[in-house]
Amino acid sequence: MELDRKGLGKNLICVEYPGVVKNVDKMLETLGGIRNISNVYSKRNRRLELRFRPDDIYCKPACGDRFNTNGVLLKIKVLKSKNSDEIKIKNCEILGRIQTSFKFKSICDFQYLPMLTNEKGEMVDITSTLLPSRVDGENLKAWLDAPAEYFLPPAVFSRVDSQQSGSSYMYRKDTKDGDSNVAPLIGRTRKRRSGHAIFVSFNIGTIPIKPREKALKFLEVKFLNGPQLEKIKKCFEERPVWSKLALMCVTKFQHDQLKYLLPAVAYYFVTGPFRVMWVRFGYDPRKDPNARVYQTLDYRIRAPAGLLSLVKSKRSYANYLLPTKSSHPGAKSVVITKDLITSKKDEPNDCSLRQDSYLFKTNVIPAARQMFYQYCDIKAPEIEVMLGRLPKISPNMACDPKHGWLPPGFDIQCRDIINGYVLQQMNKETAIAESTMKEYVDDSTDEETSWVEDFEEEEIDDIDSTEPSTSAN
Repeated sequence: MELDRKGLGKNLICVEYPGVVKNVDKMLETLGGIRNISNVYSKRNRRLELRFRPDDIYCKPACGDRFNTNGVLLKIKVLKSKNSDEIKIKNCEILGRIQTSFKFKSICDFQYLPMLTNEKGEMVDITSTLLPSRVDGENLKAWLDAPAEYFLPPAVFSRVDSQQSGSSYMYRKDTKDGDSNVAPLIGRTRKRRSGHAIFVSFNIGTIPIKPREKALKFLEVKFLNGPQLEKIKKCFEERPVWSKLALMCVTKFQHDQLKYLLPAVAYYFVTGPFRVMWVRFGYDPRKDPNARVYQTLDYRIRAPAGLLSLVKSKRSYANYLLPTKSSHPGAKSVVITKDLITSKKDEPNDCSLRQDSYLFKTNVIPAARQMFYQYCDIKAPEIEVMLGRLPKISPNMACDPKHGWLPPGFDIQCRDIINGYVLQQMNKETAIAESTMKEYVDDSTDEETSWVEDFEEEEIDDIDSTEPSTSAN
């Protein structure tokens, strides 16, 4: 028997469906269709949802996790003998290679059906009172005015859908009477993971002068105590106060690297005029008036809703995913494939950020709706002149907890100047986008016109409108 290997170049996705499939179309409907399966496959850590009642919006799905595998899909034709149970394989064909599979190993969430008991003691479906059958004017108004049952189930009943056996279940310890170390019932469910960084508030007495020993040990474990550490130290020698985004842009280090490098060379201000900034160990910006250029300016775009949509927000609840819809980003099992064995050139990892993530320029819209700038990173002519004209600080003057070394109202004036540049640039980009859309408007007529003549006339009009007139009166 010969094996047809033509299908090895075709990649397939395997879905281990938790049921007996008798109708493929209905099976795909429970998975959301081919489009939904493709959408889940294209997104990282997204789980495949299976709804056994796809027409019921209150149906809680069973979620399938993505696994790496190494297999093939075979198509085998067999011949059965009528007189005996003998089976003979006629041919075997490889339809495709499978490297990704979805398996439903988790427990489905609790189901709460949209049903109530009527006066006769019978269970009645109340979906028609909860959802309108049609959304046109009269039917929608009648549905809104009609009485409805109170049926508001939560998005998920259980945040955890993994199986927990008796041996792996983590029972809570019994609390002793009079134990003062018991954490409050309402509050954080876990301790703050700071990575052994030192967080200080503005009213601290003495600033830290050296890092914690555990922070230095982390550098050895992560192999970052070599040129990476020297590069960060050099940056803080040139400038004692930095933001993390500025360092990511200048050093080209990733967030995971700076998470261990920064606690070894600097401490972090939580409050005050230097908040959300990293300061070099041993340097106290509260005692140095020249540190006013390193203070934090919290800028938020003030613009109409139409223009504000041009800039993305840092955090949006519109993109929130329920905890059961995404898989845990933990360690995955590695499957050795031919692609991993073959030698390939390592592609360059571009982890650099755009300069507008920490630097303000008058001709660039900020990267987000809220930005934390340092005054030295604001490249606006008016603000640079204002910083240069600031009066000298007297020796008896102390650093203000709110304004720092700057006079009151200085930050408000800077925000107004920045917002003026941002609105001007937004209006300019909106006008360019509208003019571009007008160029693609269909201006065709029934009469045939010469494309060359129209182009020449348009070019002449542009020249006349932009160049000064040379004719004499």
